[in-house]
Amino acid sequence: MRITSVTSVRDEGPYLIEWLAWHRLLGVTDFLIASNDCRDGSDRMLDALMAAGVVRHLPQPPMAEMHSAKGKAASVQWRALKAAWAQPERKASDWMLISDVDEFPVIHCGSHRFADLLAAVPSGAEAIALAWRLFGAGGLAEFQDLPVTGQFTRSAPAGMFHPIAATFFKSLFRPGAFQRPGVHRPLRREGQGAAFWVDGTGRPLPPVLADDKRLSLLPLTGHRALAEMHHYSLRSVAAFVVKSDRGLPNRSQKGIDLHYWVERNFNTVENTAAAVLAGPLQQEMAALMALPGMAALHEEAVAWHHARFAALIRQPETYRLWTACQHAAGSLALGPARDSQILRQFQDLESP
Repeated sequence: MRITSVTSVRDEGPYLIEWLAWHRLLGVTDFLIASNDCRDGSDRMLDALMAAGVVRHLPQPPMAEMHSAKGKAASVQWRALKAAWAQPERKASDWMLISDVDEFPVIHCGSHRFADLLAAVPSGAEAIALAWRLFGAGGLAEFQDLPVTGQFTRSAPAGMFHPIAATFFKSLFRPGAFQRPGVHRPLRREGQGAAFWVDGTGRPLPPVLADDKRLSLLPLTGHRALAEMHHYSLRSVAAFVVKSDRGLPNRSQKGIDLHYWVERNFNTVENTAAAVLAGPLQQEMAALMALPGMAALHEEAVAWHHARFAALIRQPETYRLWTACQHAAGSLALGPARDSQILRQFQDLESP
C-alpha cells in the first residue's frame, strides 16, 4: 500500500525531522514537500533528505504572488498543492494526506498505524475526516529543541465546538476518487456526486458533511474513537512569535496575533495519546538525523530560530505579543451549554 503525504514548508527546520519520523512510523511511503522563501535552511534540509531518498522536494517560486486565470491571487500553499497533485506519486498512491508540519495524525486502534485505521473503517471508504484536536502551549514560554509531541501534552477537550477551529479536520483520502486537492479536504468532479466519507470512528458522514464545501464537522460528536489529528499550531510562546513573523501559507492577509493565540491555546485536559509511539519515534528520528549532513543542518535551523526570536522581541509590537501571550496562559473551554448558546447566536446572525 502506498500512502503519500503532502506538505508545504517555510522556516520549519527544527520540527521537520520529528514530523517526517512520525509519518514514516505511521506508514507513509512517499513525501512530496514544497518549500518557499526559507530563511532557516529548511530547503537545504529537504535537499539533503531528497538526496538520501527520503522525500521529494518541490521548491516553489518566491513569495511574489501568482494569479489564477480568474485574476485571484494564488497563495503559496495552493501553488504547492497544484504542483504536488501533478506528480507521479499522487497517481500511484492508494491514499493521500495533505497536512502541515504542526499536524500529527494519531491512530487509537491496533498498533497505531494507518494500516490499522484503514482495516477498521468500511472497505469502500474514499475519505476519512481526521478531526483536529487543538493543543495549547502548556505554559511553556521558551523554544526548546525537543519533540513537539512530547513537550505539549495538554489539549482541548474532545467534544469542544467553539471556537469553530476546534471542529475543523484534515483528510486521509483515495486520490483517485477526487479531481482536485484541498487544504482541508479534496474536491470531487462537478456532477460526480458525494464521495463515501467516514469520520474518525469509521461511521459514514451525514450528507451535509460530505459536501465539498464543509470544513467543519459540526454538529458531529463521538467521531475520534479510531483516529484524529493533533494540531500543535502554537508550540511555545517563543516559537509562536517566530511563526507570527513568518505568517500563514494559505492566508497571507490573516495575521498570527493574540486573537489567533487565544483561539488555540487550550490546555484543558491532559492528553498523552502521542506518547504511545515515543520510543519508536526517537529511534526513527535518530535514523533520519544520522543521514549525511542532517544533524548539522538541523542545528543551523535551531540556531536561526533562537536568533530570530531574540531579534523579534527587540521590536515593541512583537515584545507586546510575547508578553501578552504569557499573560494569556490558557484559554477557557466554555463547555457544552455555552458552546451551544454561542452557536445558536451565530446561526441567528447568519439567517436572512
